[in-house]
Amino acid sequence: MKKSFISGLVVLLPLALTYWIVSVIVTMLTTPFMGIAESILSSLGVDKLSFLFLSSKQVLTLAGTILVLLFLFFFIISIGAIGRQIFFNYIFGLGDKILQRIPLINTVYKTSQDLIQTVFTSSNKSFKQVVLVPFPSTESWVIGLVTREDTDVEGRIAVFVPTTPNPTSGFLVMFHKEQVIHLDMKVDEALRYVISCGVLPSKLQKSAPEPVAKSE
Repeated sequence: MKKSFISGLVVLLPLALTYWIVSVIVTMLTTPFMGIAESILSSLGVDKLSFLFLSSKQVLTLAGTILVLLFLFFFIISIGAIGRQIFFNYIFGLGDKILQRIPLINTVYKTSQDLIQTVFTSSNKSFKQVVLVPFPSTESWVIGLVTREDTDVEGRIAVFVPTTPNPTSGFLVMFHKEQVIHLDMKVDEALRYVISCGVLPSKLQKSAPEPVAKSE
């Protein structure tokens, strides 16, 4: 019997200690707000309810505790999200300012930043069509992105030829329209294909060139 009693204490004491610690923490967190919570719940008629063996006062206290804990939970999440946003914005903003003040690096950084925003912003329509073009010779073909079809050079269109695996650098080449093969491929698919050095599977299917409105 002595061994059974000790075994029971071993099982119950950690549970009792855990309950006591949690109760103290909950009481400390909820006590400053219980008056407001109970006033709100009383206006909703909760103070007149009873549930099972709980009196109306106990129901009000329990409901108030739950309401305060929910408020604190969402308040802490909101503070954490705002804090993370401010922190990361500060870090990125500081890094951006530092890079833009370093000679030579600031030019490369700004150019790369502008190009990446142009490439990956979904609302931007600078790249109109994915094409195959003969580059750097007539015997080889590379993926290109049409940037403009109404160039000042008659009969030629402007094509950006991205390099692999870094598509933020490349060549701007003027091709005759007859030299260009239009592909049935989205711009983001073409960029992923270039970045992966052709490892990612992709269907290079021809398509009819889409009409592009001339810029005024």
